[in-house]
Amino acid sequence: MSENKYYFPSRIVEVLNVPFTIKLATKNYDRITQDIFHQTCFSIEKDLAQIVDGVYPFRTDSLIRKLQSGSIDPLLDYDTFQSIFAQAKLADEMTGAKVEGNLEIENDSSGLIKGWIIEKVFEKNLRPLLNNSEISGVSLTSGGDMKVATRKGADFYWEIGIKDPNDFQGIATGYYLKNGSVATSEMIDDQNDISKIKQVTIFSAGLIDADVWAKTGISAGIKKFSQMIWKSKLTGILFDQEEGEIPFKNGILKQA
Repeated sequence: MSENKYYFPSRIVEVLNVPFTIKLATKNYDRITQDIFHQTCFSIEKDLAQIVDGVYPFRTDSLIRKLQSGSIDPLLDYDTFQSIFAQAKLADEMTGAKVEGNLEIENDSSGLIKGWIIEKVFEKNLRPLLNNSEISGVSLTSGGDMKVATRKGADFYWEIGIKDPNDFQGIATGYYLKNGSVATSEMIDDQNDISKIKQVTIFSAGLIDADVWAKTGISAGIKKFSQMIWKSKLTGILFDQEEGEIPFKNGILKQA
C-alpha cells in the first residue's frame, strides 16, 4: 500500500508452549528504536508470565480449574474473570457448544482466554508506542488471533494473509488493515455433517468478539451463519466445502 521502506523487527515469546509474536513497523530502526523494541518485548514477556502465574495460572489450582470443579469463587472474586466467563456463555448460546468448560490456553478451543491476553498485553505495552513518531505500526499475534494498530496519520497498512484451508502452506487471499483484530477458526472434524464451513476469519475492533464470531461460524453452518453475518453486519471471509471462498463486508456476502 506504500512505497516507503519499512523495517519489521519481531520476536516470539512462548508461554506454556503457545507462541506470541511481537512485531513493529518502523522506517528507522536505529539504536533508539531497537532499545524501545527490546524493552517492549521484555515487558510483554514479563506480563505474560504474570498472567499465567497470577490471576490466570493454567494449573490444577487455577481459576478455570476451580470453576470446572464447581466452585463459584472465581466469579465472585475477579471482575475480569466474570467478563470472560460472560463472553464464553455468549459463545455457548450462539454455537450450542460448551465453551466455558474448556478455556485453558493449552487446548484453547474457544480462543477467549488467549484473545483476552492479547488484548490486555497489546493495550498496555504496544499501543502506547504509537505516540513515537518513529513507529508506524504495532502487532501481536498468536495462532489465528491477531491485533494490529497504526499510528494516526501514518500511511502504513498491515498485510493480513488468510491461509488456504485446503493447503496449509498456502495463502488463499490477503487484506490490508490499519487498526483492528483478526480471528480465524477452523473446522477440526471434517466429518461434521452440521456445518460445511471449513474456515472462518472475522475482522472486528475487539479480538474476543472476533473469536466468538469465528467459532460461531464454524459451528452454525453456512445457512444459519449467513443470516448472522447479515444481522450483525460482520466483515471477514469464510471457506465453504461446496461454495468455496466467500468474502463478506458489513453483512453483505460477495462472490470470491
